[in-house]
Amino acid sequence: MKCCDAERIPLYPGSAIYVPGWLESPDAAAVQRACLDSLDWTSPILKIFGRSHPIPRRHAFVGDTGVSYRWSGIVQHAQPWVPALSDVRARLAELGLPFNSLLANHYRGGSDSMGWHADDESELGPLPVIATISLGQARKLRFKPKAGGDAVGFLLEHGSLLLTSGEVQQYWVHQVAKSRASMIDRISLTFRYIGSESPPFL
Repeated sequence: MKCCDAERIPLYPGSAIYVPGWLESPDAAAVQRACLDSLDWTSPILKIFGRSHPIPRRHAFVGDTGVSYRWSGIVQHAQPWVPALSDVRARLAELGLPFNSLLANHYRGGSDSMGWHADDESELGPLPVIATISLGQARKLRFKPKAGGDAVGFLLEHGSLLLTSGEVQQYWVHQVAKSRASMIDRISLTFRYIGSESPPFL
């Protein structure tokens, strides 16, 4: 990690750490291409108010053998790690962040989005630490308190790392909103640990 470039962001009672350029641009582009070429992408169907809708983005779940993840009534079984993602995972482990899975989301343009939610499923333990690596188009990730209050937003740039503490998932929700601006595609890699205890926050 380029510690001198890291910015600690207060999201009371939790916090986040943002590191621009955590992956150098050529390395980030190579990981993005490997994800596009090698992962099995789907758009799961969700039922909202009795109607079925595909999620507005493409999605892939990657993890260790036997790992599964339940969210919004969907159970997903992990597809295997590809070499490029194993390399990124190893870099995170060197920081003391041993993750066993990731959710990859592919935003094909400004009309692809993710609604307000928290990564607080029971499989992630009581205080899940999440590491998000952004590849491609810079998009704004917005946070707002679950108890109500003003939203705050952060532009996540190509190759950046955003690390959020478990308290952020407990007390805040986040989203990637639609945009009418002309945009190229973006992939977010959200590394997580499925189990009773998440890695420690840095």
